Amino acid sequence: MEDADKLFADKKYTAAAEIYEQLYRFDKAEEAYQMQISLFEKNKRTVVNADSLRPLLKRVENLARMVNRCEDIQIIDSIIVDKNNFLDAYHLPQDAGTLEKTNGSALYENQLKDRRFYGKKDENNIYHIYSQVKIQDGWSEEKPLNIQGDSLSDDNYPFVMSDGLTIYFASKGNESIGGYDLFVSRYNMENDSYLAPKQLGMPFNSPYNDYMLAIDELHGVGYFASDRFQPEDKVVIYTFIPNEEPVFLENEDFSVLADRARISSIKDTWRPNADYQTLLQKVKSDIEKGKQQAANKDFTFVINDKIVYYTLSDFEDTGAKQAFLHSQDLHKQILALENQLDGQRQNYAAGNAKQKSALKSSILGNESRLGNLYGEYKKAEIEARNKEINKLRTK
Repeated sequence: MEDADKLFADKKYTAAAEIYEQLYRFDKAEEAYQMQISLFEKNKRTVVNADSLRPLLKRVENLARMVNRCEDIQIIDSIIVDKNNFLDAYHLPQDAGTLEKTNGSALYENQLKDRRFYGKKDENNIYHIYSQVKIQDGWSEEKPLNIQGDSLSDDNYPFVMSDGLTIYFASKGNESIGGYDLFVSRYNMENDSYLAPKQLGMPFNSPYNDYMLAIDELHGVGYFASDRFQPEDKVVIYTFIPNEEPVFLENEDFSVLADRARISSIKDTWRPNADYQTLLQKVKSDIEKGKQQAANKDFTFVINDKIVYYTLSDFEDTGAKQAFLHSQDLHKQILALENQLDGQRQNYAAGNAKQKSALKSSILGNESRLGNLYGEYKKAEIEARNKEINKLRTK
């Protein structure tokens, strides 16, 4: 801070602003850029230089606003790993699906192993997110995600929640504040697209690359990667406890907010007397047990936070078992109809006016049917879960 103040006093405002940015004192960086612009504007020969600083000023203004709305999350662990093998630090149970490394991206496969999402470069060397559904013993043709209002600038590193609708991903577009930023969107069944992406706040995002957010709903923990303040070949993996709804820090001291946004110390985020080590050990222990049981699994069905079923023999209520079997049958119908719709939409896009007219009614009918199937599927799952929970309560 002393070096920055000296530069500030010497009126080397741009250099001072850069140092303040490193310290997350974006309010001070904003002042420095404003003073440098003012100085340039007084000298007519340097007007161009003043204009060149305005994007930097706008950037630190945005960063300062984000610091003021820093989310209050508990970061319970952090580990620095090799960038090439960073996914090894993600301890996800089978219920959350799986992540595996691909060429410059990660492939996410859901817990039922019938849908997957991944980033892939196009002919312009730009990443887009694609999805596929399982059909018989193979996979359907890849389909690019339709994200409303998306800049389509290097969308990558997808992770989908167990609801099958909520997706987290990283993007260098969508007004990113530096490199990859983390975003969230939700699938809209009515028009087969995802809602306009919402940028996560700090400390999830930073002026550096932040990506690959994944959540273990069973244990209530999440992970994300960041190369902030790291050597080129390293990234830090943060383990955190997700909030059900964003909770923002309330503190009038900007330096305190800046330290939390920067993640200067993970201990500053901890709750009094919280036992995070026991939680971390349980996560790793449960995952190891899950791997041992994987060979005997037919499916994964979460009953509640503590109980997960893997075979039909796990059910104790006959009605719950029948409702679950019905949900699985509905799920197969959904996959088949989604694949059919994908083909129809591709034919529609490539067809002439007469072909489009013939396909339109069928597509609309199948979309309506798909929406009904989704509703029936979720209803059957809820029925199975509730009946089994009621049975367990009476034991």
